[in-house]
Amino acid sequence: MELLFFIAGYIIGSFPTAYFVVKKFTGRDIRQEETGNVGAMNTLRATGKSYLFFLVFIIDALKGYLGIYLPQLFSYLSYDMNLSITFGAFGVVLGHCYSLYFKLKEGKFAGGKAIASLFGILAGVNFFNLFIPWGIAMLFPTVLTGNLFLGQFIGTLALPFIGYFFLPEYFLLTILCAIPVFIKQWPRVIPLIRGKEPKWYFSKKAALKKK
Repeated sequence: MELLFFIAGYIIGSFPTAYFVVKKFTGRDIRQEETGNVGAMNTLRATGKSYLFFLVFIIDALKGYLGIYLPQLFSYLSYDMNLSITFGAFGVVLGHCYSLYFKLKEGKFAGGKAIASLFGILAGVNFFNLFIPWGIAMLFPTVLTGNLFLGQFIGTLALPFIGYFFLPEYFLLTILCAIPVFIKQWPRVIPLIRGKEPKWYFSKKAALKKK
């Protein structure tokens, strides 16, 4: 059953929300815009429209929540609930980072960094012991530097430690979910060090100015 939840999570995560939203409203491929990331923040960078950012963010967060909700929905069946939730969450994150849609459509994997999906996963698993500490780990570096990616990267590095100390029964979930996110983030670390990584855009006007 755990494998089935992983597969279901992967299929759910593979839905490239930002790609379809940007394509619908602009006719452009988000992978060719700004950072090329198939996610909510790059939707704002590519379109300058905050409501599209929120649309993508909410749908991607719901993808994450759905991945951990399915095992609970079928809880009357006999399986390891924690492991099933872990595999479901990992499937969503992996699917978001390496979408099956692009693999079937173009023969190569593409995707986002799954930050919004992690919001749904961590808030759904345990709001106080996972989501809040992870949010704090991202928030402080972002506020101090004005760089959203730095905050996200530190949040990814901190996630397994948060799982280990605050919710050990889901330590495996935090490790598995952090790995593909880290792999997707790593190529942007050097540009970050060189000061070439785009910072957070606090308004639509700022996003449009950047474009």
